[in-house]
Amino acid sequence: MQKIARTLSEYFRADDYICRIGGDEFMVLMVHITKDVRHLIESKVIHINEDLAKTEDGLPPVSVSVGVALCREADNPQELFHDADVALYYVKDHGRHGCCFYEPEMRDKPEGRD
Repeated sequence: MQKIARTLSEYFRADDYICRIGGDEFMVLMVHITKDVRHLIESKVIHINEDLAKTEDGLPPVSVSVGVALCREADNPQELFHDADVALYYVKDHGRHGCCFYEPEMRDKPEGRD
């Protein structure tokens, strides 16, 4: 958990919020971003997974699966969290170790929870 938290803090800005929300799940709230942030986030996830795969620190390799939901000022925080969760489980259901951005058509599909 510490390896993941440390790696996340290295790749996100000081004004972003990195939160452990339970178990092995983290949430990053990125503030002051524009809608063209998709490539940046995908790049961060690739580099984070590359760093987490390294074992020079004596820790086993791990990876992250990321669900992303972008919000506007009027979005409901609970819906935003749900949308990110739907996108996360899309990644988990399709091989893990990656990133998915929530799309409205995903809302009608089952989340794939265990």
